[in-house]
Amino acid sequence: MNLSGPDSFATTRWTLVLAAAGKSSSPEPATDPASSTRALTELCRLYWKPLYAHARRRALSPTDAEDAVQGFFARLLRLESLASVDRGRGRFRAFMLGAFNHYLSDLRDHNRAERRGVHLITPLDTQAAEAAFAQTPSPDLPPDRAFDRAWALALLATVTTRLRSEHLAAGRTVLFEALSPSLAGRRADVAHDALAAKLGLSEPAIRVALHRMRERYRQLLREEIAHTVACPDEIDDELRLLLTALSG
Repeated sequence: MNLSGPDSFATTRWTLVLAAAGKSSSPEPATDPASSTRALTELCRLYWKPLYAHARRRALSPTDAEDAVQGFFARLLRLESLASVDRGRGRFRAFMLGAFNHYLSDLRDHNRAERRGVHLITPLDTQAAEAAFAQTPSPDLPPDRAFDRAWALALLATVTTRLRSEHLAAGRTVLFEALSPSLAGRRADVAHDALAAKLGLSEPAIRVALHRMRERYRQLLREEIAHTVACPDEIDDELRLLLTALSG
């Protein structure tokens, strides 16, 4: 995917949604509602866990948090909330958090939950989300910061899955599993000589393979971020914010 020009960027998922809402930050081609719904559905599928973490930090029980996320998606996927998208806050992350907080306020005010239309998204694996929530380093993390941290983790998980799939398709799964722990500073690099002996490669070959994997990881990371911002100029800033969320 080439993100160097405005035409290619206009095809990312969030820009399709913005175009349907008439809120894009740059001229966009006509977008049919079905395409926008598919794009929004995919974004929701990838990034629902941060909403769950946010709801739990706001003292909702696991069941109530799941109901809130499902009800929010039921409303969102009918594209009702897109009317509130601010052109100056075109990032999907900011939109989702603001819209979800508004939805939670509605739930509190009206004491009701919406679950209509939840078939439009992948069923929520709340058991895994709850396990991730329990492992948060800081139990006192404010709801908004918990959301940003969970968002960053979901983004990295998507990137890792894409990179693993590419290596699987190329018949290089063993190489990926050996080198992936050294991606994105997850842990100190494994000694190249040990990896070389394990994989039957030379140390220079290991260094080259690791360099290429890291480069591809960074490329995929920027592509995934591009799906959640309104224009290419926002990619670097969003990346910095998410890395800060992970380090906090």
